[in-house]
Amino acid sequence: MKSWQYLSAVALLLGAAASPAMAAKPKFALKNGDRVCFYGDSITEQRFYAADVQTYVLTRFPKLQVRFVDAGVGGDKVGGGWAGPINVRLKRDVFPFKPNVVTIMLAMNDASYRPFNQGIFNTFEKGYEHIIRSLKRHLPGVRIVLLGTSPYDDVTQKPGFPGGYNAVLVRYNTFVQHLAARNHLLYVDFNTPMVSVLKKAEKINPALAKKILPGRVHPSPAAEMMMAQALLKAWGAPATVTKVSISAASGSVLRSVNTTVSSLKSSNGSLTWTQLDRSLPMPIIALHENWQQFPPEDLFLPPQPNPKYTNPVTALIDKLCGFTHQLDREMLTVKGLSAPHYKLLIDGKLIGEFTPQELSSGVNLSRYFTPMLRQAYNVNNIVWEEIEAHFVAWHGVQTMMENYNWRKPNMPVTTENDPAAARAVAGVVKAMNKLGNAIAKREFKANQPRPHHYELVPAAG
Repeated sequence: MKSWQYLSAVALLLGAAASPAMAAKPKFALKNGDRVCFYGDSITEQRFYAADVQTYVLTRFPKLQVRFVDAGVGGDKVGGGWAGPINVRLKRDVFPFKPNVVTIMLAMNDASYRPFNQGIFNTFEKGYEHIIRSLKRHLPGVRIVLLGTSPYDDVTQKPGFPGGYNAVLVRYNTFVQHLAARNHLLYVDFNTPMVSVLKKAEKINPALAKKILPGRVHPSPAAEMMMAQALLKAWGAPATVTKVSISAASGSVLRSVNTTVSSLKSSNGSLTWTQLDRSLPMPIIALHENWQQFPPEDLFLPPQPNPKYTNPVTALIDKLCGFTHQLDREMLTVKGLSAPHYKLLIDGKLIGEFTPQELSSGVNLSRYFTPMLRQAYNVNNIVWEEIEAHFVAWHGVQTMMENYNWRKPNMPVTTENDPAAARAVAGVVKAMNKLGNAIAKREFKANQPRPHHYELVPAAG
Protein backbone atom coordinates (compact mmCIF):
# COMPACT_ATOMS: atom_id res chain seq x y z
CA MET A 1 0.00 0.00 0.00
CA LYS A 2 1.50 3.33 -1.08
CA SER A 3 1.46 6.33 1.22
CA TRP A 4 0.78 8.71 -1.66
CA GLN A 5 -2.56 7.00 -2.23
CA TYR A 6 -3.85 8.57 0.95
CA LEU A 7 -2.65 12.13 0.45
CA SER A 8 -6.15 13.59 0.40
CA ALA A 9 -7.34 11.70 3.47
CA VAL A 10 -4.14 12.42 5.38
CA ALA A 11 -4.38 16.11 4.55
CA LEU A 12 -7.93 16.23 5.89
CA LEU A 13 -6.96 14.42 9.09
CA LEU A 14 -3.97 16.66 9.67
CA GLY A 15 -6.06 19.76 9.08
CA ALA A 16 -8.65 18.61 11.59
CA ALA A 17 -6.47 17.12 14.29
CA ALA A 18 -3.00 18.66 14.10
CA SER A 19 -1.57 22.07 14.77
CA PRO A 20 0.14 23.95 11.90
CA ALA A 21 3.53 23.08 13.39
CA MET A 22 2.66 19.38 13.39
CA ALA A 23 1.23 19.22 9.84
CA ALA A 24 3.75 17.51 7.60
CA LYS A 25 4.19 18.92 4.12
CA PRO A 26 3.32 16.15 1.64
CA LYS A 27 5.88 15.12 -0.95
CA PHE A 28 4.91 15.32 -4.59
CA ALA A 29 3.45 11.99 -5.68
CA LEU A 30 5.23 11.60 -9.03
CA LYS A 31 8.76 10.27 -9.07
CA ASN A 32 11.63 10.27 -11.50
CA GLY A 33 11.00 7.74 -14.26
CA ASP A 34 7.22 7.58 -13.78
CA ARG A 35 5.00 7.03 -16.81
CA VAL A 36 1.52 8.51 -16.50
CA CYS A 37 -1.51 7.56 -18.61
CA PHE A 38 -4.70 9.64 -18.60
CA TYR A 39 -7.59 7.33 -19.51
CA GLY A 40 -11.14 8.48 -20.20
CA ASP A 41 -13.77 9.76 -22.59
CA SER A 42 -13.99 12.90 -24.74
CA ILE A 43 -13.28 15.19 -21.78
CA THR A 44 -9.90 13.51 -21.47
CA GLU A 45 -9.59 13.49 -25.26
CA GLN A 46 -9.72 17.30 -25.12
CA ARG A 47 -6.22 16.93 -23.65
CA PHE A 48 -6.33 20.18 -21.70
CA TYR A 49 -6.15 19.00 -18.09
CA ALA A 50 -3.61 16.37 -19.07
CA ALA A 51 -1.46 19.00 -20.82
CA ASP A 52 -1.78 21.32 -17.82
CA VAL A 53 -0.54 18.59 -15.48
CA GLN A 54 2.31 17.66 -17.80
CA THR A 55 3.38 21.29 -18.20
CA TYR A 56 3.22 21.89 -14.45
CA VAL A 57 5.48 18.91 -13.76
CA LEU A 58 7.97 19.97 -16.43
CA THR A 59 8.15 23.57 -15.23
CA ARG A 60 7.99 23.01 -11.47
CA PHE A 61 10.32 20.00 -11.38
CA PRO A 62 12.85 20.47 -14.20
CA LYS A 63 15.05 17.65 -12.88
CA LEU A 64 12.18 15.16 -12.77
CA GLN A 65 11.85 13.02 -15.88
CA VAL A 66 8.24 11.86 -16.17
CA ARG A 67 6.49 10.81 -19.38
CA PHE A 68 2.78 11.29 -20.09
CA VAL A 69 0.26 9.91 -22.55
CA ASP A 70 -3.41 10.76 -23.13
CA ALA A 71 -5.75 7.86 -23.93
CA GLY A 72 -9.10 9.64 -23.96
CA VAL A 73 -11.67 8.69 -26.63
CA GLY A 74 -14.91 10.52 -27.28
CA GLY A 75 -18.08 8.67 -26.31
CA ASP A 76 -16.27 6.06 -24.23
CA LYS A 77 -17.93 4.19 -21.38
CA VAL A 78 -16.59 1.60 -18.97
CA GLY A 79 -17.21 -1.00 -21.68
CA GLY A 80 -15.39 0.96 -24.37
CA GLY A 81 -16.85 2.69 -27.40
CA TRP A 82 -16.25 3.43 -31.06
CA ALA A 83 -12.50 2.84 -30.70
CA GLY A 84 -13.09 -0.71 -29.49
CA PRO A 85 -14.37 -2.72 -26.52
CA ILE A 86 -12.68 -2.09 -23.20
CA ASN A 87 -10.24 -4.98 -23.48
CA VAL A 88 -9.15 -3.74 -26.90
CA ARG A 89 -8.84 -0.19 -25.57
CA LEU A 90 -6.64 -1.25 -22.66
CA LYS A 91 -4.50 -3.65 -24.69
CA ARG A 92 -3.85 -1.17 -27.50
CA ASP A 93 -4.08 2.26 -25.83
CA VAL A 94 -2.71 1.74 -22.30
CA PHE A 95 -0.59 -1.36 -21.79
CA PRO A 96 2.01 -0.71 -24.56
CA PHE A 97 2.99 2.60 -22.92
CA LYS A 98 3.80 0.61 -19.73
CA PRO A 99 2.46 3.27 -17.36
CA ASN A 100 3.01 2.90 -13.63
CA VAL A 101 0.46 5.66 -12.94
CA VAL A 102 -3.00 5.58 -14.54
CA THR A 103 -5.81 8.08 -13.99
CA ILE A 104 -9.36 7.12 -14.97
CA MET A 105 -12.26 9.49 -15.60
CA LEU A 106 -15.52 7.96 -16.83
CA ALA A 107 -19.28 8.25 -16.11
CA MET A 108 -20.35 11.20 -18.27
CA ASN A 109 -21.55 8.88 -21.05
CA ASP A 110 -22.19 5.85 -18.86
CA ALA A 111 -25.16 7.46 -17.09
CA SER A 112 -26.78 7.96 -20.54
CA TYR A 113 -27.89 11.59 -20.04
CA ARG A 114 -31.14 10.52 -18.37
CA PRO A 115 -32.59 10.18 -14.88
CA PHE A 116 -30.91 7.60 -12.68
CA ASN A 117 -31.48 4.04 -13.88
CA GLN A 118 -30.42 1.16 -11.65
CA GLY A 119 -29.75 -1.25 -14.51
CA ILE A 120 -27.47 1.22 -16.28
CA PHE A 121 -25.74 1.94 -12.99
CA ASN A 122 -25.13 -1.78 -12.35
CA THR A 123 -23.39 -2.04 -15.72
CA PHE A 124 -21.18 0.90 -14.75
CA GLU A 125 -20.24 -0.73 -11.44
CA LYS A 126 -19.22 -4.02 -13.03
CA GLY A 127 -17.41 -2.35 -15.92
CA TYR A 128 -15.38 -0.03 -13.68
CA GLU A 129 -14.36 -2.91 -11.42
CA HIS A 130 -13.23 -4.84 -14.51
CA ILE A 131 -11.00 -1.94 -15.59
CA ILE A 132 -9.26 -1.84 -12.22
CA ARG A 133 -8.73 -5.61 -12.17
CA SER A 134 -7.30 -5.52 -15.70
CA LEU A 135 -4.91 -2.68 -14.90
CA LYS A 136 -3.63 -4.42 -11.76
CA ARG A 137 -3.21 -7.73 -13.60
CA HIS A 138 -1.33 -6.34 -16.60
CA LEU A 139 0.58 -3.54 -14.82
CA PRO A 140 1.83 -4.94 -11.48
CA GLY A 141 2.36 -2.19 -8.92
CA VAL A 142 0.47 0.41 -10.96
CA ARG A 143 -0.76 3.44 -8.98
CA ILE A 144 -4.33 4.06 -10.06
CA VAL A 145 -6.12 7.37 -9.54
CA LEU A 146 -9.91 7.47 -9.88
CA LEU A 147 -11.28 10.84 -10.97
CA GLY A 148 -14.83 11.93 -10.23
CA THR A 149 -16.13 13.10 -13.58
CA SER A 150 -16.41 16.81 -14.28
CA PRO A 151 -19.96 18.20 -14.06
CA TYR A 152 -22.81 18.52 -16.47
CA ASP A 153 -23.87 22.15 -16.38
CA ASP A 154 -27.18 22.31 -14.54
CA VAL A 155 -26.17 25.62 -12.96
CA THR A 156 -26.15 28.18 -15.77
CA GLN A 157 -28.76 26.26 -17.76
CA LYS A 158 -32.07 24.77 -16.69
CA PRO A 159 -31.90 21.03 -15.87
CA GLY A 160 -33.50 18.80 -18.47
CA PHE A 161 -35.40 16.77 -15.87
CA PRO A 162 -36.16 17.05 -12.14
CA GLY A 163 -32.96 17.01 -10.12
CA GLY A 164 -30.82 17.40 -13.21
CA TYR A 165 -28.23 15.17 -14.87
CA ASN A 166 -25.35 16.33 -12.72
CA ALA A 167 -27.11 14.94 -9.64
CA VAL A 168 -27.03 11.56 -11.41
CA LEU A 169 -23.32 11.97 -12.09
CA VAL A 170 -22.74 12.75 -8.41
CA ARG A 171 -24.27 9.35 -7.53
CA TYR A 172 -21.87 7.71 -9.99
CA ASN A 173 -18.96 9.65 -8.53
CA THR A 174 -19.94 8.49 -5.02
CA PHE A 175 -19.64 4.90 -6.20
CA VAL A 176 -16.23 5.66 -7.75
CA GLN A 177 -15.09 7.22 -4.47
CA HIS A 178 -16.18 4.13 -2.52
CA LEU A 179 -14.54 1.90 -5.13
CA ALA A 180 -11.29 3.79 -4.64
CA ALA A 181 -11.51 3.35 -0.87
CA ARG A 182 -12.14 -0.40 -1.19
CA ASN A 183 -9.12 -0.80 -3.45
CA HIS A 184 -6.86 1.61 -1.51
CA LEU A 185 -6.64 4.01 -4.45
CA LEU A 186 -6.53 7.79 -4.60
CA TYR A 187 -9.83 9.46 -5.49
CA VAL A 188 -9.95 13.05 -6.77
CA ASP A 189 -13.23 14.94 -7.05
CA PHE A 190 -13.45 17.11 -10.17
CA ASN A 191 -17.19 17.70 -9.90
CA THR A 192 -17.67 19.53 -6.60
CA PRO A 193 -15.06 22.30 -7.03
CA MET A 194 -16.19 23.01 -10.59
CA VAL A 195 -19.85 23.26 -9.58
CA SER A 196 -18.83 25.62 -6.78
CA VAL A 197 -17.04 27.89 -9.26
CA LEU A 198 -19.98 27.71 -11.67
CA LYS A 199 -22.36 28.88 -8.95
CA LYS A 200 -20.08 31.74 -7.89
CA ALA A 201 -19.49 32.79 -11.51
CA GLU A 202 -23.24 32.72 -12.21
CA LYS A 203 -23.77 35.29 -9.44
CA ILE A 204 -20.90 37.52 -10.59
CA ASN A 205 -21.24 37.38 -14.38
CA PRO A 206 -23.89 35.04 -15.90
CA ALA A 207 -22.66 35.61 -19.45
CA LEU A 208 -19.12 34.49 -18.62
CA ALA A 209 -20.38 31.65 -16.43
CA LYS A 210 -22.08 30.06 -19.44
CA LYS A 211 -18.69 29.87 -21.18
CA ILE A 212 -17.11 27.73 -18.46
CA LEU A 213 -18.92 24.58 -19.68
CA PRO A 214 -20.19 25.55 -23.14
CA GLY A 215 -22.52 22.86 -24.39
CA ARG A 216 -22.92 21.64 -20.79
CA VAL A 217 -20.62 18.60 -21.15
CA HIS A 218 -17.15 19.58 -22.29
CA PRO A 219 -15.23 22.02 -20.10
CA SER A 220 -13.55 24.99 -21.70
CA PRO A 221 -9.73 24.98 -21.64
CA ALA A 222 -9.94 27.41 -18.71
CA ALA A 223 -12.28 25.10 -16.81
CA GLU A 224 -9.95 22.14 -17.28
CA MET A 225 -7.38 24.19 -15.40
CA MET A 226 -9.53 23.50 -12.33
CA MET A 227 -9.35 19.78 -13.01
CA ALA A 228 -5.57 19.91 -13.26
CA GLN A 229 -5.53 21.93 -10.05
CA ALA A 230 -7.54 19.31 -8.15
CA LEU A 231 -5.32 16.46 -9.32
CA LEU A 232 -2.08 18.32 -8.67
CA LYS A 233 -3.18 19.34 -5.18
CA ALA A 234 -4.12 15.73 -4.40
CA TRP A 235 -0.63 14.76 -5.54
CA GLY A 236 0.92 17.23 -3.09
CA ALA A 237 1.96 19.82 -5.68
CA PRO A 238 3.75 22.81 -4.11
CA ALA A 239 2.54 26.37 -4.59
CA THR A 240 5.96 27.98 -4.61
CA VAL A 241 7.87 28.62 -7.80
CA THR A 242 10.39 30.84 -6.01
CA LYS A 243 10.33 33.14 -3.00
CA VAL A 244 12.80 36.00 -2.61
CA SER A 245 12.85 38.66 0.12
CA ILE A 246 15.36 41.53 0.00
CA SER A 247 16.13 44.38 2.39
CA ALA A 248 16.88 47.56 0.48
CA ALA A 249 18.09 49.27 3.67
CA SER A 250 20.80 46.73 4.42
CA GLY A 251 21.34 45.55 0.85
CA SER A 252 20.93 41.95 1.91
CA VAL A 253 18.91 38.89 0.99
CA LEU A 254 16.54 38.09 3.82
CA ARG A 255 15.21 34.88 2.32
CA SER A 256 15.44 32.82 -0.84
CA VAL A 257 13.43 29.68 -1.55
CA ASN A 258 13.95 27.43 -4.58
CA THR A 259 16.41 29.88 -6.10
CA THR A 260 19.94 31.20 -5.66
CA VAL A 261 20.35 34.98 -5.38
CA SER A 262 23.79 36.40 -6.10
CA SER A 263 25.58 39.69 -6.88
CA LEU A 264 23.11 41.84 -4.95
CA LYS A 265 24.15 45.50 -5.18
CA SER A 266 22.61 48.76 -4.00
CA SER A 267 23.48 52.03 -5.73
CA ASN A 268 21.74 55.44 -5.87
CA GLY A 269 18.44 54.01 -4.67
CA SER A 270 18.52 51.12 -7.15
CA LEU A 271 18.97 47.41 -6.54
CA THR A 272 20.44 44.84 -8.90
CA TRP A 273 20.93 41.11 -8.46
CA THR A 274 21.04 37.79 -10.31
CA GLN A 275 18.74 34.82 -9.76
CA LEU A 276 19.18 31.21 -10.81
CA ASP A 277 15.83 29.60 -10.08
CA ARG A 278 15.11 25.91 -9.72
CA SER A 279 11.63 26.13 -11.23
CA LEU A 280 9.66 28.00 -13.87
CA PRO A 281 6.22 29.60 -13.47
CA MET A 282 3.17 27.75 -14.82
CA PRO A 283 1.97 28.95 -18.24
CA ILE A 284 -1.85 28.87 -18.32
CA ILE A 285 -2.68 28.17 -21.96
CA ALA A 286 -6.10 29.85 -21.94
CA LEU A 287 -5.16 33.00 -20.03
CA HIS A 288 -3.80 35.08 -22.89
CA GLU A 289 -5.69 33.72 -25.90
CA ASN A 290 -9.04 32.26 -26.97
CA TRP A 291 -8.80 28.51 -27.36
CA GLN A 292 -11.80 26.52 -28.52
CA GLN A 293 -13.30 23.62 -26.59
CA PHE A 294 -11.24 21.06 -28.47
CA PRO A 295 -7.64 21.71 -29.52
CA PRO A 296 -7.17 23.01 -33.07
CA GLU A 297 -7.02 20.25 -35.66
CA ASP A 298 -3.97 21.83 -37.31
CA LEU A 299 -1.06 19.53 -36.54
CA PHE A 300 1.41 20.94 -34.00
CA LEU A 301 -0.36 24.27 -33.61
CA PRO A 302 0.85 25.35 -30.16
CA PRO A 303 -0.69 28.03 -27.94
CA GLN A 304 0.03 31.57 -29.09
CA PRO A 305 -0.29 33.78 -25.98
CA ASN A 306 -0.77 37.52 -26.43
CA PRO A 307 0.78 39.47 -23.53
CA LYS A 308 -1.62 42.36 -24.14
CA TYR A 309 -4.76 40.21 -23.88
CA THR A 310 -6.32 38.48 -20.87
CA ASN A 311 -9.14 36.01 -21.44
CA PRO A 312 -12.01 37.13 -19.16
CA VAL A 313 -13.36 33.61 -18.58
CA THR A 314 -9.96 32.29 -17.53
CA ALA A 315 -9.30 35.32 -15.34
CA LEU A 316 -12.65 34.83 -13.58
CA ILE A 317 -12.02 31.11 -13.02
CA ASP A 318 -8.52 31.80 -11.70
CA LYS A 319 -9.97 34.34 -9.28
CA LEU A 320 -12.65 31.94 -8.05
CA CYS A 321 -10.66 28.70 -7.87
CA GLY A 322 -7.38 30.26 -6.72
CA PHE A 323 -5.15 28.37 -9.17
CA THR A 324 -2.42 31.03 -9.14
CA HIS A 325 -2.52 31.40 -5.36
CA GLN A 326 -2.48 27.65 -4.71
CA LEU A 327 -0.07 26.46 -7.37
CA ASP A 328 1.86 29.33 -8.93
CA ARG A 329 3.50 31.71 -6.47
CA GLU A 330 6.69 33.37 -7.73
CA MET A 331 7.04 35.91 -4.95
CA LEU A 332 9.35 38.91 -4.85
CA THR A 333 9.38 41.03 -1.69
CA VAL A 334 11.56 44.10 -1.26
CA LYS A 335 11.39 46.09 2.00
CA GLY A 336 12.76 49.48 2.94
CA LEU A 337 12.25 51.30 -0.37
CA SER A 338 11.75 55.06 -0.29
CA ALA A 339 10.98 56.30 -3.83
CA PRO A 340 7.29 56.71 -4.84
CA HIS A 341 7.45 54.13 -7.65
CA TYR A 342 9.90 51.53 -8.93
CA LYS A 343 10.44 49.86 -12.28
CA LEU A 344 11.35 46.18 -12.31
CA LEU A 345 13.48 45.05 -15.24
CA ILE A 346 14.61 41.49 -15.88
CA ASP A 347 17.34 40.97 -18.45
CA GLY A 348 16.88 44.60 -19.44
CA LYS A 349 13.16 44.25 -20.23
CA LEU A 350 10.52 46.19 -18.29
CA ILE A 351 8.27 43.84 -16.35
CA GLY A 352 6.16 46.32 -14.42
CA GLU A 353 6.01 49.38 -12.20
CA PHE A 354 5.26 49.00 -8.48
CA THR A 355 4.87 51.08 -5.34
CA PRO A 356 7.05 50.45 -2.27
CA GLN A 357 3.91 49.19 -0.51
CA GLU A 358 3.26 46.61 -3.23
CA LEU A 359 6.85 45.42 -3.17
CA SER A 360 6.91 45.31 0.62
CA SER A 361 3.76 43.14 0.64
CA GLY A 362 5.14 40.91 -2.12
CA VAL A 363 4.55 40.77 -5.88
CA ASN A 364 3.67 37.49 -7.59
CA LEU A 365 5.70 37.54 -10.80
CA SER A 366 4.15 34.37 -12.20
CA ARG A 367 1.47 36.26 -14.15
CA TYR A 368 3.81 38.88 -15.61
CA PHE A 369 5.48 38.20 -18.94
CA THR A 370 8.92 37.68 -17.48
CA PRO A 371 11.67 35.86 -19.37
CA MET A 372 10.89 32.91 -17.08
CA LEU A 373 7.23 32.80 -18.14
CA ARG A 374 8.18 33.14 -21.81
CA GLN A 375 10.49 30.15 -21.39
CA ALA A 376 7.67 28.25 -19.68
CA TYR A 377 5.33 29.00 -22.60
CA ASN A 378 7.96 27.57 -24.92
CA VAL A 379 7.99 24.40 -22.81
CA ASN A 380 4.20 24.29 -23.09
CA ASN A 381 4.45 24.61 -26.88
CA ILE A 382 6.75 21.59 -27.01
CA VAL A 383 4.36 19.67 -24.75
CA TRP A 384 1.59 20.25 -27.27
CA GLU A 385 3.84 19.07 -30.09
CA GLU A 386 4.48 15.82 -28.22
CA ILE A 387 0.80 15.36 -27.37
CA GLU A 388 -0.24 15.90 -30.98
CA ALA A 389 2.41 13.52 -32.33
CA HIS A 390 0.92 10.77 -30.20
CA PHE A 391 -2.66 11.84 -30.96
CA VAL A 392 -2.15 11.75 -34.72
CA ALA A 393 -0.52 8.32 -34.62
CA TRP A 394 -2.84 6.66 -32.13
CA HIS A 395 -6.18 8.42 -32.54
CA GLY A 396 -5.93 9.57 -36.14
CA VAL A 397 -4.40 6.44 -37.69
CA GLN A 398 -4.30 3.39 -35.47
CA THR A 399 -7.71 3.54 -33.79
CA MET A 400 -9.42 4.72 -36.95
CA MET A 401 -8.10 1.79 -38.99
CA GLU A 402 -8.83 -0.79 -36.31
CA ASN A 403 -12.26 0.67 -35.72
CA TYR A 404 -12.90 0.42 -39.45
CA ASN A 405 -12.16 -3.27 -39.07
CA TRP A 406 -14.17 -4.35 -36.06
CA ARG A 407 -17.26 -2.28 -36.92
CA LYS A 408 -17.21 -3.19 -40.64
CA PRO A 409 -15.46 -6.55 -40.84
CA ASN A 410 -16.64 -7.25 -44.41
CA MET A 411 -15.13 -4.12 -45.95
CA PRO A 412 -12.26 -4.91 -48.36
CA VAL A 413 -9.46 -2.91 -46.66
CA THR A 414 -8.85 -3.53 -42.97
CA THR A 415 -5.79 -3.95 -40.82
CA GLU A 416 -6.91 -7.51 -40.08
CA ASN A 417 -7.48 -8.91 -43.57
CA ASP A 418 -4.96 -6.76 -45.43
CA PRO A 419 -1.37 -7.32 -44.19
CA ALA A 420 -0.10 -4.41 -46.27
CA ALA A 421 -2.54 -2.04 -44.58
CA ALA A 422 -1.55 -3.38 -41.18
CA ARG A 423 2.14 -2.85 -41.95
CA ALA A 424 1.46 0.67 -43.19
CA VAL A 425 -0.44 1.58 -40.03
CA ALA A 426 2.28 0.07 -37.83
CA GLY A 427 4.91 2.03 -39.75
CA VAL A 428 3.10 5.34 -39.29
CA VAL A 429 2.55 4.69 -35.57
CA LYS A 430 6.19 3.72 -35.07
CA ALA A 431 7.45 6.80 -36.91
CA MET A 432 5.15 9.17 -35.01
CA ASN A 433 6.05 7.60 -31.68
CA LYS A 434 9.72 8.04 -32.54
CA LEU A 435 8.99 11.68 -33.28
CA GLY A 436 7.14 12.00 -29.96
CA ASN A 437 10.14 10.59 -28.08
CA ALA A 438 12.44 13.06 -29.81
CA ILE A 439 10.11 15.93 -28.89
CA ALA A 440 10.08 14.76 -25.27
CA LYS A 441 13.86 15.06 -25.18
CA ARG A 442 13.48 18.69 -26.26
CA GLU A 443 11.10 19.25 -23.34
CA PHE A 444 13.76 18.11 -20.88
CA LYS A 445 16.20 20.62 -22.33
CA ALA A 446 13.84 23.56 -22.77
CA ASN A 447 12.61 23.41 -19.16
CA GLN A 448 15.98 23.95 -17.47
CA PRO A 449 16.00 27.34 -15.65
CA ARG A 450 18.55 29.96 -16.62
CA PRO A 451 20.14 32.84 -14.68
CA HIS A 452 18.42 36.22 -14.98
CA HIS A 453 19.55 39.74 -14.10
CA TYR A 454 17.14 41.86 -12.04
CA GLU A 455 17.07 45.65 -11.76
CA LEU A 456 14.79 47.63 -9.43
CA VAL A 457 15.12 51.31 -10.17
CA PRO A 458 13.18 54.41 -9.06
CA ALA A 459 10.69 55.48 -11.72
CA ALA A 460 11.01 59.04 -13.01
CA GLY A 461 8.20 61.40 -12.02
